[in-house]
Amino acid sequence: MNRFLENQVQSDCCGCSACVEVCPKNCLTMGKNDDGIIVPIISNKDACIDCGQCSEVCPVENKITTNYSNKYYGAYSDIPEDIHFSASGGIFPALARWVIEQGGVVYGAYLDGEHDLYHTKITEAKDIKKIQNSKYFQSEIRAAYKTCQADLQEGRLVLFTGTPCQVQGLKLFLKKDFENLLTADLICHGVPSKKMFDAYVAFLEKKHGGKLIDVNFRDKERNGWSTTLRYTMEYQDGKREDYHLISQLSEYFTAFLRGAIARESCYTCQFASMNRPGDITLGDFWGYQKKRPDLRHDQGLSLIISNSTKGEKAIHELRHYGVCLTEVDEACVKASGNRNLYFPLQRPEIRDRVYAELEKFGFEYIASMYFRKTQTV
Repeated sequence: MNRFLENQVQSDCCGCSACVEVCPKNCLTMGKNDDGIIVPIISNKDACIDCGQCSEVCPVENKITTNYSNKYYGAYSDIPEDIHFSASGGIFPALARWVIEQGGVVYGAYLDGEHDLYHTKITEAKDIKKIQNSKYFQSEIRAAYKTCQADLQEGRLVLFTGTPCQVQGLKLFLKKDFENLLTADLICHGVPSKKMFDAYVAFLEKKHGGKLIDVNFRDKERNGWSTTLRYTMEYQDGKREDYHLISQLSEYFTAFLRGAIARESCYTCQFASMNRPGDITLGDFWGYQKKRPDLRHDQGLSLIISNSTKGEKAIHELRHYGVCLTEVDEACVKASGNRNLYFPLQRPEIRDRVYAELEKFGFEYIASMYFRKTQTV
Protein backbone atom coordinates (compact mmCIF):
# COMPACT_ATOMS: atom_id res chain seq x y z
CA MET A 1 0.00 0.00 0.00
CA ASN A 2 1.07 3.56 -0.45
CA ARG A 3 2.47 5.65 2.36
CA PHE A 4 -0.73 7.43 3.30
CA LEU A 5 -2.79 4.24 3.44
CA GLU A 6 -0.14 2.73 5.70
CA ASN A 7 0.46 5.59 8.12
CA GLN A 8 -2.54 7.95 7.75
CA VAL A 9 -0.29 11.02 7.87
CA GLN A 10 -2.49 13.66 6.24
CA SER A 11 0.37 15.47 4.49
CA ASP A 12 1.11 12.25 2.56
CA CYS A 13 -2.11 12.50 0.52
CA CYS A 14 -3.10 15.11 -2.06
CA GLY A 15 -6.57 13.63 -2.68
CA CYS A 16 -6.07 12.97 -6.40
CA SER A 17 -7.82 9.55 -6.20
CA ALA A 18 -5.37 7.83 -8.57
CA CYS A 19 -4.83 5.03 -6.04
CA VAL A 20 -8.57 4.34 -5.87
CA GLU A 21 -8.97 4.30 -9.65
CA VAL A 22 -5.98 2.04 -10.29
CA CYS A 23 -6.70 -0.60 -7.64
CA PRO A 24 -7.38 -3.88 -9.52
CA LYS A 25 -9.37 -5.37 -6.62
CA ASN A 26 -11.48 -2.31 -5.73
CA CYS A 27 -10.05 -2.29 -2.21
CA LEU A 28 -10.29 1.50 -1.93
CA THR A 29 -12.90 4.22 -2.06
CA MET A 30 -12.67 7.98 -1.73
CA GLY A 31 -14.00 9.30 1.54
CA LYS A 32 -13.39 12.25 3.86
CA ASN A 33 -11.36 12.82 6.98
CA ASP A 34 -12.55 14.78 10.02
CA ASP A 35 -11.87 18.08 8.24
CA GLY A 36 -13.97 17.05 5.26
CA ILE A 37 -10.81 16.65 3.17
CA ILE A 38 -11.13 13.96 0.49
CA VAL A 39 -8.82 10.98 1.07
CA PRO A 40 -8.71 7.31 0.06
CA ILE A 41 -10.19 4.81 2.50
CA ILE A 42 -9.47 1.09 2.68
CA SER A 43 -12.90 -0.43 2.16
CA ASN A 44 -11.92 -4.08 1.60
CA LYS A 45 -8.49 -4.86 3.04
CA ASP A 46 -8.98 -8.61 2.72
CA ALA A 47 -9.11 -8.29 -1.07
CA CYS A 48 -5.73 -6.49 -1.25
CA ILE A 49 -3.08 -8.47 -3.18
CA ASP A 50 -0.19 -6.13 -2.28
CA CYS A 51 0.39 -5.28 -5.95
CA GLY A 52 1.85 -1.89 -5.03
CA GLN A 53 0.00 0.00 -7.74
CA CYS A 54 -1.47 2.45 -5.24
CA SER A 55 2.08 3.49 -4.40
CA GLU A 56 3.20 3.63 -8.03
CA VAL A 57 0.50 6.16 -8.96
CA CYS A 58 0.80 8.39 -5.89
CA PRO A 59 1.94 11.94 -6.82
CA VAL A 60 3.29 12.50 -3.30
CA GLU A 61 5.57 9.46 -3.55
CA ASN A 62 6.69 9.90 -7.16
CA LYS A 63 8.72 13.00 -7.84
CA ILE A 64 8.66 14.86 -11.15
CA THR A 65 11.78 15.00 -13.26
CA THR A 66 12.06 17.14 -16.39
CA ASN A 67 14.91 18.69 -18.34
CA TYR A 68 12.78 21.02 -20.46
CA SER A 69 13.75 24.70 -20.47
CA ASN A 70 10.58 26.59 -19.60
CA LYS A 71 9.31 29.52 -21.63
CA TYR A 72 7.11 32.24 -20.15
CA TYR A 73 4.40 34.45 -21.63
CA GLY A 74 2.13 37.25 -20.62
CA ALA A 75 -1.15 36.66 -22.46
CA TYR A 76 -4.71 37.81 -22.84
CA SER A 77 -7.62 37.13 -25.17
CA ASP A 78 -8.95 39.88 -27.40
CA ILE A 79 -12.33 38.10 -27.49
CA PRO A 80 -14.47 40.04 -24.96
CA GLU A 81 -16.58 37.09 -23.84
CA ASP A 82 -13.53 34.88 -23.21
CA ILE A 83 -11.79 37.38 -20.99
CA HIS A 84 -14.93 38.60 -19.20
CA PHE A 85 -15.89 35.14 -17.96
CA SER A 86 -12.35 34.09 -17.05
CA ALA A 87 -10.47 34.78 -13.83
CA SER A 88 -7.60 36.50 -15.63
CA GLY A 89 -6.63 36.66 -19.32
CA GLY A 90 -9.14 34.30 -20.94
CA ILE A 91 -6.61 31.70 -22.10
CA PHE A 92 -8.43 28.51 -21.10
CA PRO A 93 -11.49 29.00 -23.37
CA ALA A 94 -9.21 29.60 -26.36
CA LEU A 95 -7.24 26.44 -25.57
CA ALA A 96 -10.44 24.45 -25.09
CA ARG A 97 -11.93 25.66 -28.39
CA TRP A 98 -8.78 24.67 -30.26
CA VAL A 99 -9.00 21.14 -28.84
CA ILE A 100 -12.75 20.79 -29.48
CA GLU A 101 -12.46 22.02 -33.06
CA GLN A 102 -10.07 19.13 -33.69
CA GLY A 103 -12.68 16.65 -32.47
CA GLY A 104 -11.11 16.52 -29.04
CA VAL A 105 -12.48 16.54 -25.49
CA VAL A 106 -11.72 18.76 -22.51
CA TYR A 107 -11.67 17.84 -18.83
CA GLY A 108 -12.01 20.41 -16.06
CA ALA A 109 -13.68 21.16 -12.73
CA TYR A 110 -17.44 21.78 -12.79
CA LEU A 111 -19.32 23.43 -9.92
CA ASP A 112 -22.92 22.24 -10.08
CA GLY A 113 -26.12 23.69 -8.66
CA GLU A 114 -25.69 21.80 -5.39
CA HIS A 115 -22.20 23.26 -4.94
CA ASP A 116 -20.52 19.94 -5.65
CA LEU A 117 -17.22 20.37 -7.49
CA TYR A 118 -15.96 17.56 -9.66
CA HIS A 119 -14.08 16.89 -12.90
CA THR A 120 -16.20 16.39 -15.97
CA LYS A 121 -15.78 16.12 -19.74
CA ILE A 122 -17.07 18.52 -22.37
CA THR A 123 -17.13 17.99 -26.13
CA GLU A 124 -18.87 21.16 -27.36
CA ALA A 125 -17.69 24.76 -27.31
CA LYS A 126 -21.00 25.92 -25.82
CA ASP A 127 -20.15 24.04 -22.61
CA ILE A 128 -16.73 25.62 -22.01
CA LYS A 129 -18.21 28.06 -19.48
CA LYS A 130 -19.19 25.09 -17.30
CA ILE A 131 -15.55 24.41 -16.47
CA GLN A 132 -14.18 27.94 -16.90
CA ASN A 133 -12.95 30.28 -14.15
CA SER A 134 -11.44 29.55 -10.74
CA LYS A 135 -12.99 27.49 -7.96
CA TYR A 136 -11.46 27.70 -4.51
CA PHE A 137 -11.94 24.31 -2.94
CA GLN A 138 -10.90 20.82 -4.03
CA SER A 139 -12.62 19.12 -6.92
CA GLU A 140 -13.32 15.39 -6.92
CA ILE A 141 -11.83 13.42 -9.80
CA ARG A 142 -14.49 10.69 -9.62
CA ALA A 143 -14.25 8.63 -12.85
CA ALA A 144 -12.44 11.28 -14.91
CA TYR A 145 -9.11 9.42 -15.07
CA LYS A 146 -10.75 6.30 -16.47
CA THR A 147 -12.90 8.12 -19.02
CA CYS A 148 -9.89 10.19 -20.03
CA GLN A 149 -7.93 6.98 -20.58
CA ALA A 150 -10.73 5.60 -22.76
CA ASP A 151 -10.78 8.77 -24.87
CA LEU A 152 -7.02 8.60 -25.34
CA GLN A 153 -7.14 4.95 -26.33
CA GLU A 154 -9.75 5.83 -28.95
CA GLY A 155 -7.26 8.29 -30.44
CA ARG A 156 -9.09 11.47 -29.45
CA LEU A 157 -7.16 14.62 -28.57
CA VAL A 158 -7.64 15.24 -24.84
CA LEU A 159 -7.02 18.40 -22.81
CA PHE A 160 -6.95 17.72 -19.08
CA THR A 161 -6.82 20.69 -16.69
CA GLY A 162 -6.49 20.65 -12.93
CA THR A 163 -4.23 21.28 -9.99
CA PRO A 164 -0.67 20.00 -10.47
CA CYS A 165 -1.25 16.99 -8.21
CA GLN A 166 -4.35 16.03 -10.21
CA VAL A 167 -2.41 16.28 -13.47
CA GLN A 168 0.43 14.18 -12.07
CA GLY A 169 -2.12 11.70 -10.70
CA LEU A 170 -3.55 11.29 -14.20
CA LYS A 171 -0.14 10.78 -15.78
CA LEU A 172 0.85 8.17 -13.22
CA PHE A 173 -2.53 6.45 -13.56
CA LEU A 174 -2.11 6.20 -17.34
CA LYS A 175 1.34 4.56 -16.93
CA LYS A 176 2.39 5.66 -20.42
CA ASP A 177 2.76 8.78 -22.49
CA PHE A 178 0.03 9.57 -24.98
CA GLU A 179 0.91 11.90 -27.85
CA ASN A 180 -2.77 12.93 -27.98
CA LEU A 181 -2.83 14.07 -24.33
CA LEU A 182 -2.30 17.75 -23.51
CA THR A 183 -2.27 18.73 -19.85
CA ALA A 184 -2.54 22.14 -18.22
CA ASP A 185 -1.82 22.57 -14.52
CA LEU A 186 -2.82 25.63 -12.52
CA ILE A 187 -0.76 27.86 -10.28
CA CYS A 188 -2.37 26.54 -7.11
CA HIS A 189 -2.80 28.33 -3.79
CA GLY A 190 -3.91 25.22 -1.95
CA VAL A 191 -7.30 23.53 -1.72
CA PRO A 192 -9.76 23.79 1.19
CA SER A 193 -12.38 21.14 1.83
CA LYS A 194 -15.94 21.19 0.59
CA LYS A 195 -16.97 20.97 4.24
CA MET A 196 -15.48 24.42 4.81
CA PHE A 197 -17.11 25.82 1.69
CA ASP A 198 -20.49 24.27 2.58
CA ALA A 199 -20.24 25.89 6.00
CA TYR A 200 -19.67 29.25 4.32
CA VAL A 201 -22.68 28.70 2.05
CA ALA A 202 -24.86 27.89 5.07
CA PHE A 203 -23.54 31.00 6.82
CA LEU A 204 -24.47 33.21 3.83
CA GLU A 205 -27.91 31.64 3.51
CA LYS A 206 -28.63 32.27 7.18
CA LYS A 207 -27.34 35.83 6.88
CA HIS A 208 -29.58 36.67 3.91
CA GLY A 209 -32.53 34.39 4.63
CA GLY A 210 -32.41 32.88 1.15
CA LYS A 211 -30.89 30.08 -0.88
CA LEU A 212 -27.50 30.51 -2.55
CA ILE A 213 -28.00 29.41 -6.15
CA ASP A 214 -24.82 30.58 -7.85
CA VAL A 215 -21.28 31.61 -6.94
CA ASN A 216 -18.36 33.03 -8.92
CA PHE A 217 -15.07 33.27 -7.03
CA ARG A 218 -13.52 35.66 -9.55
CA ASP A 219 -16.29 37.83 -10.90
CA LYS A 220 -15.34 40.80 -13.12
CA GLU A 221 -18.74 42.49 -13.39
CA ARG A 222 -18.16 45.11 -10.69
CA ASN A 223 -14.41 45.37 -10.10
CA GLY A 224 -12.85 44.02 -13.28
CA TRP A 225 -9.72 41.88 -12.90
CA SER A 226 -9.54 41.44 -9.16
CA THR A 227 -10.33 38.97 -6.40
CA THR A 228 -14.05 39.68 -6.11
CA LEU A 229 -16.54 37.04 -4.99
CA ARG A 230 -20.04 37.23 -6.44
CA TYR A 231 -22.87 35.10 -5.12
CA THR A 232 -26.55 35.02 -6.01
CA MET A 233 -29.31 34.52 -3.46
CA GLU A 234 -32.85 33.42 -4.29
CA TYR A 235 -35.65 34.33 -1.90
CA GLN A 236 -39.02 32.72 -1.18
CA ASP A 237 -40.84 35.23 -3.37
CA GLY A 238 -38.66 34.19 -6.30
CA LYS A 239 -36.59 37.34 -6.26
CA ARG A 240 -32.88 36.96 -6.94
CA GLU A 241 -30.12 39.32 -5.90
CA ASP A 242 -26.38 39.41 -6.57
CA TYR A 243 -23.87 40.32 -3.87
CA HIS A 244 -20.25 41.28 -4.52
CA LEU A 245 -17.47 41.08 -1.95
CA ILE A 246 -13.85 41.99 -2.50
CA SER A 247 -11.67 39.25 -1.06
CA GLN A 248 -10.89 41.13 2.17
CA LEU A 249 -14.59 41.32 2.99
CA SER A 250 -15.35 37.63 2.41
CA GLU A 251 -14.34 35.56 5.42
CA TYR A 252 -13.96 32.47 3.25
CA PHE A 253 -11.82 34.24 0.66
CA THR A 254 -9.68 35.78 3.40
CA ALA A 255 -9.12 32.36 4.97
CA PHE A 256 -8.25 30.88 1.58
CA LEU A 257 -5.76 33.60 0.66
CA ARG A 258 -4.08 33.34 4.05
CA GLY A 259 -3.59 29.61 3.49
CA ALA A 260 -5.45 28.88 6.71
CA ILE A 261 -7.90 26.26 5.41
CA ALA A 262 -5.88 24.21 2.92
CA ARG A 263 -5.38 20.44 3.15
CA GLU A 264 -2.19 19.38 4.90
CA SER A 265 -0.40 18.23 1.73
CA CYS A 266 -0.55 21.77 0.36
CA TYR A 267 1.97 22.93 2.98
CA THR A 268 4.60 20.47 1.73
CA CYS A 269 3.63 20.46 -1.96
CA GLN A 270 6.39 19.33 -4.32
CA PHE A 271 4.56 20.97 -7.22
CA ALA A 272 5.13 24.48 -5.86
CA SER A 273 8.14 24.74 -8.15
CA MET A 274 9.10 25.23 -11.79
CA ASN A 275 9.31 21.45 -12.14
CA ARG A 276 5.74 21.16 -13.41
CA PRO A 277 3.70 18.08 -14.41
CA GLY A 278 1.55 19.86 -17.02
CA ASP A 279 2.56 20.59 -20.57
CA ILE A 280 1.31 24.10 -19.82
CA THR A 281 0.95 26.05 -16.59
CA LEU A 282 -1.78 28.72 -16.32
CA GLY A 283 -2.36 31.44 -13.74
CA ASP A 284 -2.85 35.13 -13.04
CA PHE A 285 0.12 37.29 -13.96
CA TRP A 286 -0.02 39.35 -10.79
CA GLY A 287 2.87 41.77 -10.36
CA TYR A 288 3.93 41.92 -13.99
CA GLN A 289 4.28 45.71 -13.50
CA LYS A 290 7.51 45.27 -11.54
CA LYS A 291 9.43 44.26 -14.66
CA ARG A 292 7.09 44.70 -17.62
CA PRO A 293 4.61 47.55 -17.11
CA ASP A 294 4.15 47.59 -20.89
CA LEU A 295 2.11 44.38 -20.58
CA ARG A 296 -0.72 46.21 -18.85
CA HIS A 297 -4.16 44.84 -19.63
CA ASP A 298 -6.88 45.96 -17.23
CA GLN A 299 -9.33 43.15 -18.04
CA GLY A 300 -6.87 40.48 -16.96
CA LEU A 301 -3.42 39.17 -17.80
CA SER A 302 -2.49 35.50 -17.67
CA LEU A 303 0.88 33.94 -17.09
CA ILE A 304 1.47 30.96 -19.37
CA ILE A 305 4.45 28.68 -18.89
CA SER A 306 5.36 26.05 -21.46
CA ASN A 307 6.79 22.96 -19.79
CA SER A 308 7.19 20.71 -22.84
CA THR A 309 7.57 20.82 -26.60
CA LYS A 310 3.93 19.76 -26.86
CA GLY A 311 2.89 22.62 -24.60
CA GLU A 312 4.91 25.14 -26.57
CA LYS A 313 3.25 24.10 -29.82
CA ALA A 314 -0.21 24.39 -28.24
CA ILE A 315 0.54 27.85 -26.88
CA HIS A 316 1.41 29.16 -30.32
CA GLU A 317 -1.83 27.72 -31.74
CA LEU A 318 -3.63 30.14 -29.42
CA ARG A 319 -2.62 33.04 -31.64
CA HIS A 320 -5.25 31.76 -34.08
CA TYR A 321 -7.91 31.89 -31.34
CA GLY A 322 -7.71 35.51 -30.28
CA VAL A 323 -4.83 35.26 -27.79
CA CYS A 324 -2.13 37.94 -27.67
CA LEU A 325 1.20 36.53 -26.44
CA THR A 326 4.32 38.32 -25.24
CA GLU A 327 7.33 36.28 -24.19
CA VAL A 328 8.93 37.34 -20.90
CA ASP A 329 11.96 36.12 -18.96
CA GLU A 330 11.97 34.26 -15.66
CA ALA A 331 13.17 37.36 -13.82
CA CYS A 332 9.81 38.91 -14.65
CA VAL A 333 8.00 35.81 -13.35
CA LYS A 334 10.06 35.71 -10.15
CA ALA A 335 9.25 39.36 -9.48
CA SER A 336 5.53 38.73 -9.86
CA GLY A 337 3.10 37.80 -7.12
CA ASN A 338 3.04 34.07 -7.88
CA ARG A 339 4.89 32.86 -4.81
CA ASN A 340 3.43 29.35 -5.16
CA LEU A 341 5.44 28.82 -8.33
CA TYR A 342 8.47 28.53 -6.05
CA PHE A 343 7.30 27.77 -2.53
CA PRO A 344 4.47 25.80 -0.90
CA LEU A 345 1.95 27.55 1.29
CA GLN A 346 3.21 28.61 4.67
CA ARG A 347 1.20 26.86 7.34
CA PRO A 348 -0.26 29.45 9.73
CA GLU A 349 -0.57 28.60 13.40
CA ILE A 350 -4.34 28.92 13.31
CA ARG A 351 -4.56 25.97 10.87
CA ASP A 352 -4.37 23.73 13.93
CA ARG A 353 -7.57 25.28 15.23
CA VAL A 354 -9.85 26.41 12.42
CA TYR A 355 -11.22 23.03 11.34
CA ALA A 356 -11.64 21.81 14.93
CA GLU A 357 -13.43 25.02 15.86
CA LEU A 358 -15.54 24.88 12.71
CA GLU A 359 -16.76 21.47 13.82
CA LYS A 360 -17.37 22.60 17.40
CA PHE A 361 -18.66 26.15 17.01
CA GLY A 362 -19.55 26.71 13.34
CA PHE A 363 -18.43 29.07 10.60
CA GLU A 364 -19.66 32.27 12.26
CA TYR A 365 -17.31 31.61 15.16
CA ILE A 366 -14.13 31.11 13.11
CA ALA A 367 -15.11 33.99 10.83
CA SER A 368 -15.41 36.43 13.73
CA MET A 369 -12.33 35.08 15.49
CA TYR A 370 -9.89 35.03 12.58
CA PHE A 371 -11.12 36.30 9.23
CA ARG A 372 -13.66 39.12 9.49
CA LYS A 373 -13.33 42.74 8.56
CA THR A 374 -15.94 45.01 10.13
CA GLN A 375 -16.36 47.12 6.99
CA THR A 376 -19.17 46.24 4.54
CA VAL A 377 -19.94 47.02 0.91
